[in-house]
Amino acid sequence: MSVHRVQITETYAPGAQRPWSTVRRVVEMESGPCLAPVLVRLGRLRARVACGRRLPHERQCRNCCPRIVVTEVRRITA
Repeated sequence: MSVHRVQITETYAPGAQRPWSTVRRVVEMESGPCLAPVLVRLGRLRARVACGRRLPHERQCRNCCPRIVVTEVRRITA
């Protein structure tokens, strides 16, 4: 499984309901090898690539499918 741990910083103007700036930072990333590589053909050339590079999210294997874990959300009033 591909796990991305993310920290989010939101900056608000005084009295605003929505942030005017949002910064997302990837703190850590873990992944494993693809469990179901896909065969790609171009003329006579063939290559196997990770399913995460070719298939939609629903059809990817457990190791290629991304999981996002938000570890911290900071709200700053400027």
